[in-house]
Amino acid sequence: MKVWRLGLGICAVVCATGGAGLGWAEEPTVPAQGDAAIQRLFPQSWPISVRGWVDGGYTFNGSSPTSHFNGPYNAVDRDRPQLNQLYLVVEKTLRGTSGIDVGGRVDAMYGYDYFLTQSNGIERNQSGSSKWNHEQHGVALPQMYAEAGNQTFSVKAGHFYTIVGYEGVPAPANFFYSKSYSYQFAGPFTHWGGLATWNVTPQFMLQGGLVNGWDSFDRRSDKPAYVLKANYATSDKFLSASLAMITGEEPTAVAAKTEQRTRYSAIVSVHPTDDLEYVFHHHYAYQEDGKVGGGTARWYGIDQYLYYRLHQKVKAGLRFEWFRDEAGTRVGGSPDRGNPNLAPFAGSFYSLTGGVNYYAHSNITIRPEIRYDWFTGGRNPYNDGHNDNQVLVAVNAYLQF
Repeated sequence: MKVWRLGLGICAVVCATGGAGLGWAEEPTVPAQGDAAIQRLFPQSWPISVRGWVDGGYTFNGSSPTSHFNGPYNAVDRDRPQLNQLYLVVEKTLRGTSGIDVGGRVDAMYGYDYFLTQSNGIERNQSGSSKWNHEQHGVALPQMYAEAGNQTFSVKAGHFYTIVGYEGVPAPANFFYSKSYSYQFAGPFTHWGGLATWNVTPQFMLQGGLVNGWDSFDRRSDKPAYVLKANYATSDKFLSASLAMITGEEPTAVAAKTEQRTRYSAIVSVHPTDDLEYVFHHHYAYQEDGKVGGGTARWYGIDQYLYYRLHQKVKAGLRFEWFRDEAGTRVGGSPDRGNPNLAPFAGSFYSLTGGVNYYAHSNITIRPEIRYDWFTGGRNPYNDGHNDNQVLVAVNAYLQF
């Protein structure tokens, strides 16, 4: 496809000129678990490493909705026991800081969270309708890429997680079991295209590249999108900051039409002590002709996270979120999963989540949490349209192998 040739060409030009680096963070950075090393089933010293995890949980909804759906969610969206992720990673990492090495990675997942990692043209049809996943649990290929270079500079091409945003799909990359609105509805989950990474200094990294838009390998109208990211961290890890963005043409509310869609994400993390961390995440996005009937659609908000290590095996966390969906074009349950809480919900969503991570074993993490959601707008998005708020209590655990 043209977009792939163009993407690899841009990567080649950037590599040759020493311009802005290209690449992404494989998985979002979150507070580390206990000090003990994870005991892997397969030796990680092999040239090609194999690892993974099993993740599952249960969410109790205080409103007891008839449909069993937890409002207009697309993740952890039912008050039923769930096998969220049976996840396998096969990877060859790049070695050294000079010279050229070749590597790559393939991720495969089965579980309820497949919905967050599907691509048009792979797990879905070009139109976005489901191709092979029609049940509550499904199969997806979240990442599949090749790379060349070294740990200082590398080029990657294929399928990978987005570089924009704070939270992610892999269970070990998130403190909380439930997902923020900003992750579920504000941006893309994955990309197909070409990227690279340039670690300019130990503290400063540049990333960027060219991809086939949001969550698409092949769609009705393939359009290139540009992704960029800069990250800086002080040598003592007290402060880190990043700014990432994606811009390109995406489908609008008008059938068979695409217009410019841009999203940026700014993250600042402060780590004043070994036990305490605060994270501030601001995001903003807009799409031309994104509203039904025409007009620019905008969605934006703020996430805040506070983590405190109570004990070597226990860490507490608090998350507060404000998500503004001005035109009601982003937040809504998926009819593919039978969720009746469908858009539009024009207004502001708020959530307050508290929980702990208990590292019962170097391989086992238990994540209980309690979450309160509320909405200010013209409709009731919870309890099948009866309430403007809800309380969720969840318990989750994942086992790494």
